[in-house]
Amino acid sequence: MLKFLTVGRARIAAVVWGVFLLALTSWPSPPEIPGVTSIPNFDKFCHAVLYGVLGFLVYFAIRWPERPRSALLAACFIGGALAVFGTLDELHQAWIPGRSMEGMDAVTDATAGFFGGLVGALYGRRLKPLATPPRAASMGS
Repeated sequence: MLKFLTVGRARIAAVVWGVFLLALTSWPSPPEIPGVTSIPNFDKFCHAVLYGVLGFLVYFAIRWPERPRSALLAACFIGGALAVFGTLDELHQAWIPGRSMEGMDAVTDATAGFFGGLVGALYGRRLKPLATPPRAASMGS
């Protein structure tokens, strides 16, 4: 499935997805979707899906010196990084008209990022290491 994916392409995908998330949360007063927005905690589900995908992409975007021995530790690292990203995004929303800052959204972002990273780590164990572009030979040696 991910045979076309290189570290460079994974980084681009993760950055594009992160910018997409920031664009979504910068949209002032998003429209209500009848029937969907009345579902309790539906916004948490949306956060979970969006940050889960980001966690998955971030796992493949990191150029690990060697494949992580523990999928759980890799997922904790990714979850921590996305906890910071999600918290900063929630703080950013405090200044967007029609948006509000919610602590549980940041918790959901971190948790989903952790699980997305865990899925990436477990799936990544089944793949060959991602291709990295060859480094230029040093001149003068």
